Amino acid sequence: MHLPTGHYLQKGKYHITDVIGQGGFGITYLGVWSTEVKGNLGTVRTDVPVCIKEYFFKDYCLRDNDTLSVKVHSETGKILFSKFKEKLIKEAKILSEVHHPYIVNVLEVFEENDTAYIAMEYIQGCSLKYMLEKEGVLPEKKVLKYVYQIGQALEFVHQKSILHLDIKPNNILIDKKNNARLIDFGVSKRYDIEQQETSTTMLTLSKGFAAIEQYDTDGIQNFSPCPDIYSLGATMYNLLTGIIPTESILRATKPISQPSELNKAITPQTEAVIMKAMKINPVKRYQSVRQMLNELDIPSYFEEIENTFSEQPKLTANENDSTTFRYDSHQKQDKGQADENLEKAQARKKRKRRVLIPLFITFVAIFGWTVTYILDLDGSAINVSSLMTNPDSTRVLVDVGNAKPIENVSLAVSEKDTNKANGRQAVSALTTSNTSAEKTPKDTTDEEAIRKNVDNKTEEIKLEEKEAIETKYAALVASGKTKMEQKKYAEAKVDFVKAKDLKVTEEVLLLSIACDDKAEEQRISERKVLYEEKYPFGSFMIVRKISNGRYGAIDSKGFERIEAIYLSVAPSVNGRAFEREDHLYDIYDVNGARVGNGLTSY
Repeated sequence: MHLPTGHYLQKGKYHITDVIGQGGFGITYLGVWSTEVKGNLGTVRTDVPVCIKEYFFKDYCLRDNDTLSVKVHSETGKILFSKFKEKLIKEAKILSEVHHPYIVNVLEVFEENDTAYIAMEYIQGCSLKYMLEKEGVLPEKKVLKYVYQIGQALEFVHQKSILHLDIKPNNILIDKKNNARLIDFGVSKRYDIEQQETSTTMLTLSKGFAAIEQYDTDGIQNFSPCPDIYSLGATMYNLLTGIIPTESILRATKPISQPSELNKAITPQTEAVIMKAMKINPVKRYQSVRQMLNELDIPSYFEEIENTFSEQPKLTANENDSTTFRYDSHQKQDKGQADENLEKAQARKKRKRRVLIPLFITFVAIFGWTVTYILDLDGSAINVSSLMTNPDSTRVLVDVGNAKPIENVSLAVSEKDTNKANGRQAVSALTTSNTSAEKTPKDTTDEEAIRKNVDNKTEEIKLEEKEAIETKYAALVASGKTKMEQKKYAEAKVDFVKAKDLKVTEEVLLLSIACDDKAEEQRISERKVLYEEKYPFGSFMIVRKISNGRYGAIDSKGFERIEAIYLSVAPSVNGRAFEREDHLYDIYDVNGARVGNGLTSY
């Protein structure tokens, strides 16, 4: 599935030397970057270690053995792969401009082999997850150091309106100097100044570390640091207790334990910060990473201790093993995972049935044997003498007909008719349930009949459930389509989400994507209708705002890039001159940047 060792990318610029790991959404390689370094001794050619991540959607992709290009084997896969690849590239290009001491630097983003690649600096060290597995629960001072460093990195990206959305021990590397480095912005989101999402990759959920709002795309439509703050608190919880917290969406019925109950060494101050950061309601959490860091007792001086785990072994398992892909706000797993889970559930049911049916038959047989032993089935009285003399015989008689224990074992002969009737009633009950009290050749047939009867009833129940699901699914899809025709896209999306919760199909995936696209088109139209479009200006459109009659410029999505506050617009040598209220002119270039301010002429 992965590229072979020794393969070159970008016409020899990058050389693959090993596979570090592979997950559901990508393959990570170790490689070298062949470059030139200029210095006092002139230009020296050198190989720099790099980490290269290849976008490879495991459930929908395969690799051509001849060309090594990535192919997609279904229509649904093509739509998802193309959609996410485009946004991955856009996001990675943004991150290539983000440089911080505690963030792994993105060197380059490029396309090759019909997919996308991200080249990053290679950090020699290990993840916090690996350190936790090897060392066990980490000391509080060490955790506070790493959290302080990652907190600074998050504060930096939050200032640029970027959310990481996948903070967890596996995405924090500890380098040789024992400093934390934040990695894997593959599922991050960036927001523009209008608080509208400009780019995103696939939605994922790292169980135990994801905030509750991440289970619904509407919960992260507007920028807020709160999801990352929750994940940072959950990471602290994990490092200090060794326990992955209960999923946020399940905590209403399964609350998490206080950290100090699991680790007595945790200070009350640190525990209070963790619990506040992990509040279910985002409003009750810290509203910035700085607020959270200020309440931690961060040491003023960190000891310079080298990381003893200087090299983490190559990953052979899924590098995102705790991360679940979602198609949208309510789908918590991808189709391949859903099918796998369904198969496992069915297998468990079959195993359970195979165990319960023989137990049931055995119980009936033993019960019947006991009754047979007690009762004389040919019409004679109960064999009391046998019960009294045989030490292995049952000492307590049971009136099967009335299902009550008979305390008095000394039975008079005159009672035999009553007991005989009760015995026949018991035998009759057992016989009508297709089970004989004695082991005869007929027993096998009866047991098979019982087994078949149970199997048939189980199949009938499953069939009824399946039919009910199909009916409900069809009704939701039909309802969603009707609402789309009525241009009620938000309501239609709710129906499609519910349909996908019942059954994941290409039809409902395509409808959901189409619904999102139509809803976005509708939002753009609603924004643009507020303006009179005049003429193009670079990638923008000069407009006159209907509400105030003033001029400005909007982008293709209907957002104001030049505020509509000007009296008029005229051509200028450097772009366009916008007349202000004081009759001076602001000059803007085609990129929407103001290059002249308050000029008397243009």
